[in-house]
Amino acid sequence: MTCLTSAKYSMLADIIKPQDSPDVSGGHWTYEQNPDSGAIVRTWVMDDQSTDDIEGKEIKSVKCLAKSALGPSLRNIEQFGDQYTNNDWITISVSFRTNVTLRDKITNIRNLKGVIIWTEEESDGNPPTVFDVYQITPLIDGFGNAIEKVILAKRAGVQQS
Repeated sequence: MTCLTSAKYSMLADIIKPQDSPDVSGGHWTYEQNPDSGAIVRTWVMDDQSTDDIEGKEIKSVKCLAKSALGPSLRNIEQFGDQYTNNDWITISVSFRTNVTLRDKITNIRNLKGVIIWTEEESDGNPPTVFDVYQITPLIDGFGNAIEKVILAKRAGVQQS
């Protein structure tokens, strides 16, 4: 990546990579029912209580550029009714060499000064919003070279507390 290309990425984000068989020495899996949605959620709990509860085991910070995804079929919308929904879609541009999969979660999106950009305003302490990776699309330049990945992510239904 050249200096000019890397200057585009003015943010950082943490990619949480879930592990099917984590190292049991650092924590354990717990199953809890979300009181709002009723969904059974599998969560990786660190034995060291000085760290937050994290689903997964590996966290990797990457340089990125994130922005709200708006379009005719994607809308950031909050709906009230029989079931409450809060759809928040974002696009995140990262280097093509960034290891990201559809199983990953993205959180802690911040500027280079460390200020969190997306937070849960209604939650105590305004924790960073967690996003599920929905789609990953390579971006190709005019010479046929893959230069970056564009990630479409949706606000996760269950947020960390």
